[in-house]
Amino acid sequence: MQVLYDIWNVIFNQVITKPQLLLALIVALGYALLKRPLTTIIAGAIKTAVGIMILSVGAGQLVNTFRPILVALSERFGITGTIIDPYVGFPAALTSLGDNASWVGYTILIALAVNIILVMVTKMRGIFLTGHIMFQQSCVATAIVAYTLGLSLLPTILIAGGLVGLYWAIGTNALIKPTNTVTNNAGFTIGHQQMLMDWLASKYGHLFGDPKEDDAENLELPGWLSILQDNIVAMAVIMFFFVLIIMLALGIPKVQEMAGADNWLVYTFLTGISFAVYVTIILTGVRLFVAELANSFNGISQKLLKDSVVAVDCPAIFPFSPNAWIIGFLITTVGELIAIAGLIIFKSPVLIIAGFVPLFFDGGPVGVYANRHGGIKAVVFFCFITGLVQVIGSAIIVPMSGMVGGWMGNFDWATVWVAITALLRLVGNLFGLPVPPYGA
Repeated sequence: MQVLYDIWNVIFNQVITKPQLLLALIVALGYALLKRPLTTIIAGAIKTAVGIMILSVGAGQLVNTFRPILVALSERFGITGTIIDPYVGFPAALTSLGDNASWVGYTILIALAVNIILVMVTKMRGIFLTGHIMFQQSCVATAIVAYTLGLSLLPTILIAGGLVGLYWAIGTNALIKPTNTVTNNAGFTIGHQQMLMDWLASKYGHLFGDPKEDDAENLELPGWLSILQDNIVAMAVIMFFFVLIIMLALGIPKVQEMAGADNWLVYTFLTGISFAVYVTIILTGVRLFVAELANSFNGISQKLLKDSVVAVDCPAIFPFSPNAWIIGFLITTVGELIAIAGLIIFKSPVLIIAGFVPLFFDGGPVGVYANRHGGIKAVVFFCFITGLVQVIGSAIIVPMSGMVGGWMGNFDWATVWVAITALLRLVGNLFGLPVPPYGA
């Protein structure tokens, strides 16, 4: 019996509790069920483990680089600085989970199972298979439930997995028809982080104009805007300017102190573009395991669910309206800046610092859906509202998230998940659970 106990102890404490090994086992199991060759099973498991470990390195560097700035901001103005970007948000969630980070793997499995079951027993058809988004959302949802309700492993992953799976099923299904309209019936849907606003732009875009007469694709944009189509360049440029503003607010003497032997402006420049460096590292790790995770799930879901519609990453619709994407990105940025200025003017205890991903990967797709259903005026309206809501909603939820320095920031996480978190707090208080005070 002692031998069996020792074996179980090693498996549970040394394997299952480590995300890189747990997800590797999940991928290996998926490929085994698909009857893939042994070499494919082993290679997929190794790529998954390596990808998770690369992700952890990039996430750790990102947090370590920006933490001193956020601490200085808090000391200088007595406010909590939070970067709203999923590549800062989910590392913050992993930090919040601490030794329970492996719970995320169980949440992903339960969420996918709930999504599949809902497609099997209801009229919903969307299957969320955007792998890196699945990981991010499961991670943050698990952290929220664990922090809010203070429950053990099983109830935490069941609640988190159930909520995420329901969100995936409803969101992806709602976008099947709008996506077919945008793509001329390409046969897929979108699974991302701004599905609610995508649907609203599709539903009410017609109120703002005729999509054929007011098509954003008829506009001739300045050639220099093409630089923004390169994610790395756009990310580095935008984050440099945001970091520069923060550094100037801290004061040059303080920044020079932080910079050490480096010139303060050089330090600011390198800090700003380092955001792009670390996100690129994170994406490298994500791409390694996401493809394996999606493939191992995709074959199973397609065999079980013949009429299902696969939900993919939002850049899939970029080619159908590139002008609307870029305009949406720019207008969303304007909306965020105005909302951030409002937080400063009204002395909000939470300062939101814009991240690149919510601007580009919310503003872009919202712009595409709005343009296809209502033209350029719809793009301007819905993307501007997107930017405002991203900041205001994030400022509301950050004090009840338990996360420090980072939040997801995308539209759904500033609306849908604000409501879900508030509901969890209400239910937790009703049942006498250890719900932390708002802002604790």
